[in-house]
Order: sequence, then structure tokens, then C-alpha cells
Amino acid sequence: MNKLDNEKNETPLDSGFENLHKDHKNNRLYNTLKKACFLGAIVHILFIFFFLSIGSLWLSVVNILSVLIWLFALYQNQRGRYLLTTLTATFEVIVHAVLATHFLGLGMGFHYFLWPTAALIMISNLFSTRKSIVMGFAIILLFGGLIVYAEDITYQYAFPAISHYVLMTNILFAAISLVIVMISSRSKNIKNEKRLYEVSNKDPLTGCFNRHFVYELMKQNYSERRSLKSLDYTLVLADIDNFKEINALIGHIAGDGVIKAVSAYLQTAVRETDIVARWGGEQFLIILMNIEPENSQALIEKIRSNIRYQIITEGLRDRVTTLSFGVAKVKENELFEDTIKRADLSMYKAKKLGKDCIVNAE
Repeated sequence: MNKLDNEKNETPLDSGFENLHKDHKNNRLYNTLKKACFLGAIVHILFIFFFLSIGSLWLSVVNILSVLIWLFALYQNQRGRYLLTTLTATFEVIVHAVLATHFLGLGMGFHYFLWPTAALIMISNLFSTRKSIVMGFAIILLFGGLIVYAEDITYQYAFPAISHYVLMTNILFAAISLVIVMISSRSKNIKNEKRLYEVSNKDPLTGCFNRHFVYELMKQNYSERRSLKSLDYTLVLADIDNFKEINALIGHIAGDGVIKAVSAYLQTAVRETDIVARWGGEQFLIILMNIEPENSQALIEKIRSNIRYQIITEGLRDRVTTLSFGVAKVKENELFEDTIKRADLSMYKAKKLGKDCIVNAE
């Protein structure tokens, strides 16, 4: 068995799914809504006693119903009904903000909780973009309507001196909620961008770069080289020798293990400034950046001579894994496609010369 097989071939895409609950396809959304519903229930329990203390029996009753609504939302979230959970929570926040503003006026600031609610709706992937925008702006318009409606409503309950403190507290919690929503959205966008980068630029089997990444890189590199006249590189095309026989002897799954092991060794053998990409099948492309010919030859020879001791595969104990190398140093004003063609021809010459050797392009 390949000694590198014990290491999990995990890509950043894998880690995003390994902790998903069997009943919850979107674990992150489930946990977010669970925390929100739990905190919503706790806060409204506190509101029950607060409204009783200021003498507002109606709002105390409303908050008893609010607690039940948040618990209902929590239950629906547990069942995996995220859309219903989100709509239920949004409904509660809106109704609570309207009623609290109607009874207490603007002085305590319960209407400010409409802002984080609008933001949450707008960034939610549970709705289409159009629905999210319409619902979000509707909530913002409701905020403006409450300001106009409650402009002349004065606070008529006990402890009027605390209204300013309650206002600041509600604004603070509404602001914190809004910040949490925005940070969550930003974090999600960063993770999505990273996943897209991995899908576009990384080989799923080995985790090293793929052809697409190399072509994009070399297009940029060629443009910079033409302007700066200083960038230089050497292409090394490496092919695993007798790989069809390896697959026939140990099977394709174990053969994939050999490819992974070769990739892992190549990535550790080159310099930090160099690039290793899976070029296709059992072929790898190594891009040696700004290196003198004698240094590139020494590095490639080191890889060639050491690879046989690095790859130990069950079923192939009587034979070693070797590579054939084709090397081409870019010429002045030469396109990447032309350089890779020269490296490819040299690699096939190495195969014809008996494999396990290095051939330099003319």
C-alpha cells in the first residue's frame, strides 16, 4: 500500500461537507437559525418581565406569544424547514416592532430591529434575488412608515427615565445583529470564492494545480515578461513510466494512489517559487521560475534519482516507480504553447531512450 495513502486526500471542498448532519443538508444555515431562534426566545422571555415592570400588560401578552413563535421556529428548524423558520422569525420581528412602536412610540427604538431583519432577508439564499430585494426594501419602507406613524406617540408608562437607556440598548443590539449578518455574508462570500478557486484551478485527485491555472498564469507571465524583460522559466514535463502496466497490475484505485504520491513528492522536491501541476493522466508539469540551466538540471536529476525511493506501493515491490523528463527553457519572445510542445517532444524522446531519464529540448 502506498505510504502516502494514509494521508487523507482532502481538498478545501471536502472540509465543507464532512460535518453535515444527515437530516440537515445545510449545516451552517441550520446552526445559524438554531442560535437565532434560541436567543430570540430568551430575549422575549426577558421582555415579558420588562413590559410587566413598566405596566404594559398587552405587550407582556404579546411577548408570551413571541416566545411561543420563536420556539415554533426552533422546532421547524430542527425539522430542516429553513424557509418556514426564516419566514416565522421575520414575521415575529416585524409584528413585535410594529406593536412595540404603537404602544411605546419611537423613544425605545424597537423599530431598529427591522434593519438587521431586512439585511438577513436580502442576503438569504432561501429566496430568489428578486424576492429578497422586494422583501428587504419592504421592511425598510416599513421602518420609515413607523417613524412617520409614531412621530406623535408619547411614552405613557412607568419609569419614563429609563426610555433613553432602553433606546440605546436596542440600537446597540440591532447594530450588533446587523454587523453579525454582514460579517456572516462576507465570510460566506470568501468561502464561496475559495471553493470556486479550488474547482477552477486545482486537480481534485492530487490537490496540485491544473491546466487551467497554468494557462492563465502563463498568459499573465508572458505579458509581464514582454514589459519587464526579466521573467524567465523552464518547463519540465514528467511522465510516470509504465503507468498502464501499473494500473493492470494493481488496479486503477491503487494507480491513483501512485499518482497522488508522485504529486506529493514533486511538490516537496521543488522550490517555493516553482509550480507543480497535473498536466493530464500520469503527466505532471513543473514550472521552474528564474533558474539557471545548470541548477534546473541538478534539481531534475535529484528528483529523478530519488523518486524510486519515495514511492513504495503494495503489489509493485519488485519494481520501482520512475519518471521520464522532457525539459525546455523558454526562448526570448517564445509563446508558452511553443515551449510546452518542445518539452513534450523531449519527454517522448526520453521514453524512446529507455525511460527513467532526462532529455533537454534544443
